[in-house]
Amino acid sequence: MIKTLKLTVAVAGALTVMGSPVTAADYYAGKTLTVQVPSGSGGTYHVYCQLVQRNIGKYIPGKPRVLIQNMPGAGGAKSATWMANVAPKTGEYIAMVAPGVITTPLVRKMRYDARKFGWLGAPAARMAGIFMWHTSGIKTLEDFRNKKSTIASSGFASSGSIYPRLVAHVLGINKMKIILGYKGGGAMNLAVEKQEASGRNNFLSGVLAKRPTWLPKKLVYPIIMYGPKTFNEHTKNTPHLGDILAKEQPGSMNEKMYTVLSTNLKVGQAFYLPPGANKNVMKIMGTAFDKMIADPQFKKNVLARGVEFDPVSVATINKYIKAGFKAATPDVVAALKPMLVKKKK
Repeated sequence: MIKTLKLTVAVAGALTVMGSPVTAADYYAGKTLTVQVPSGSGGTYHVYCQLVQRNIGKYIPGKPRVLIQNMPGAGGAKSATWMANVAPKTGEYIAMVAPGVITTPLVRKMRYDARKFGWLGAPAARMAGIFMWHTSGIKTLEDFRNKKSTIASSGFASSGSIYPRLVAHVLGINKMKIILGYKGGGAMNLAVEKQEASGRNNFLSGVLAKRPTWLPKKLVYPIIMYGPKTFNEHTKNTPHLGDILAKEQPGSMNEKMYTVLSTNLKVGQAFYLPPGANKNVMKIMGTAFDKMIADPQFKKNVLARGVEFDPVSVATINKYIKAGFKAATPDVVAALKPMLVKKKK
């Protein structure tokens, strides 16, 4: 009885409404939680956010209603900026970070700092790469070097734009052009199919989940991969950018730039609360997220959608971000800036 009383008092003291203490269940009862997607619908960003939206509520005391909201723009930076400056700190919003957004403030003035986000964890960190449509005439990295190509992307600061530019820069590819303005992965896939663009940057699981016939039928060819290594029959012989740089350019500025930018892919599809979020709300949401990730049924739900389940803990996310920012020495940032900051016309 004494232990129960102490626990009740501790939990009750965790949150206050109008100055009065409430339990965690009372706090979220009748509330609405919104899961924000940093892109349009139709891609795997939306899939991961939808999976969290449909599952996390059952692990939150008080069982709040959980909605989903798309906020595309600036390659995910619009969502991150909104979360950092507008979203309430009282636990009504969580968002997924768009890979690429974490390191953008290193080279551009942004109104957010990913090191201050209230990280909850990630269902997966995923390997990505450049995939070219079969009619483009580009089937290998050597073809990519020698033939003109166009890449469909959303915003200049999006991962779909950053990583192709990185590949072009460090490998000396100068015949590639990036077409910006597509609203999410679904629109980019359609652009590739309609041959508006030669190909696109995408996660391997994004291709497998959203266009499962593309690789088996050789409708697209994987040209180069980057980020965490994931074995797959269709990409087993595809060169990996990290391996190329380690072998051909060890210790070079190009390898250092890749180290910094790969932080985004290592962190993965990570979810977070706004910086400065109530500490007790952080504890409630963190516990709920951990329980969701640990539930075997959630893993089944993720795999059933054709995307990867390879969780990344909060401690690991913070470790990767710390290491990435530490590697971003002034000389590395100076080298990254002209490549990643859009020139003013």
